[in-house]
Amino acid sequence: MSPNEMRLADAVPGDTVRFRGFDATLETMLQDQFLAYGIAIGQQLKVLQQRPLTMILCDHTELAVETVVAQAMVVAPV
Repeated sequence: MSPNEMRLADAVPGDTVRFRGFDATLETMLQDQFLAYGIAIGQQLKVLQQRPLTMILCDHTELAVETVVAQAMVVAPV
């Protein structure tokens, strides 16, 4: 990760971040599921909440992301 990148799990509710990719800890099948929801490299995500699950807004769709997945998602501030 570069110095300006972080994990989605570390973003604060209200933040808008740009998705940079998944780390190697996340299964390919799960990565493919999120790509099917439109979460692709470069996509902007708005963090709505962090507990009990990470809730994000991707375009006009709200998605709940489990903690293990949010920890595997690399993002950067917009």
